[in-house]
Amino acid sequence: MLRRHCRPHPAPELLALLEETMLFVIQLLIARHPDLLAAPEEVDPRIAEPPLRAAHRILDALREVTEALDDYRHILDAAPATTAGARDDNRP
Repeated sequence: MLRRHCRPHPAPELLALLEETMLFVIQLLIARHPDLLAAPEEVDPRIAEPPLRAAHRILDALREVTEALDDYRHILDAAPATTAGARDDNRP
């Protein structure tokens, strides 16, 4: 097995890229389904068209991912700083 040079994980850039991608997905969904902007009490998900229900499910998933990214960012901020050459010898 080839060994790769270990580099520090570019977490801040990765988080920013993920967030920008999610914002782009939301914009695409709203452009395709403007009813997503309606107040929740105005739209009954049981009688909404299947594409609109699916779009709501995607938005729900994006909310969960956003919360997970916030948790991840909080953990990274709380973790002690490591040096660029630091490596866990127990990991392959």
